[in-house]
Amino acid sequence: MAKDRRIYRTGVRWKTALLVLLIVAALIVTVALGLFFGFRKYIVYTSDGVRLEVPWLTDEEISETTETYEKS
Repeated sequence: MAKDRRIYRTGVRWKTALLVLLIVAALIVTVALGLFFGFRKYIVYTSDGVRLEVPWLTDEEISETTETYEKS
């Protein structure tokens, strides 16, 4: 009986490893989607291309330039 049980349980390690990898992949996809939709309002399309303007990472000069452009 002991041999039968060992043979039966040999696939459990692979299933556990696969489950852990699946959970990690799902977490990565969830975080990536959250970041994408969270930063969507900070994406700026210009003739030079696409850039990300995050308020807490931009310099004062850059924000003054965009404010002047928005007022015009």
